[in-house]
Amino acid sequence: MAKKLPPQFNLPKSQLQCYGESIYCTSSDLLNTCSRGNSPLDRFISVVAWSISTTRPVSFGVAPYNPILGETHHVSKGNLNVLIEQVSHHPPVTALHATDDKENIEIIWCQQPVPKFYGTSVEAQVHGKRQLKLLNHGETYEMNSPNLLFRILPVPSADWVGTVNIRCLETDLIAELSYKSSHSFLGLGGNHKVIKGKIVDSSSCKVLYEVDGHWDW
Repeated sequence: MAKKLPPQFNLPKSQLQCYGESIYCTSSDLLNTCSRGNSPLDRFISVVAWSISTTRPVSFGVAPYNPILGETHHVSKGNLNVLIEQVSHHPPVTALHATDDKENIEIIWCQQPVPKFYGTSVEAQVHGKRQLKLLNHGETYEMNSPNLLFRILPVPSADWVGTVNIRCLETDLIAELSYKSSHSFLGLGGNHKVIKGKIVDSSSCKVLYEVDGHWDW
């Protein structure tokens, strides 16, 4: 008999819904800002900010419901329409397509989480490609996802970690972001998140912008 996770450990939503909600922000419209920049660098900085916003806080000990093969989810917010489908069950692969007809934006994601067990932690490496297209400017941005790390000892926690690379294929601008987290002894000092990196013109290897952000949860 297959064992099921008790419902109190599940969020009242599916994994597909969580993917869809990560595309847009509720407090500010970071996605549409991407297409409104006056220069390639302005737009690239906006894409970096939007990419960071897609990594939402994760709670340890609860999880969304796993989607079944062929399951779909659709969400709309303003002019943005997002469609997600579970295209494979073993291995679990999710495909996402989103469009904003007003700003002429297209997003294509395909991702597969691959868990790695390290004794006191589990790290889900998110494989796959993510593309954001600003069709009004003829620009395509490719990026990857950070990994999701679940620590069991000494303090249970869930954090985004690893390196994210973002590249605009047409302008030669690239960004490298490092996601890190630190925990004080027994968690008494809180959880500190850090994102550091830089935006570089790959044609000249010149650093154009420094990224340095941190917050406490």
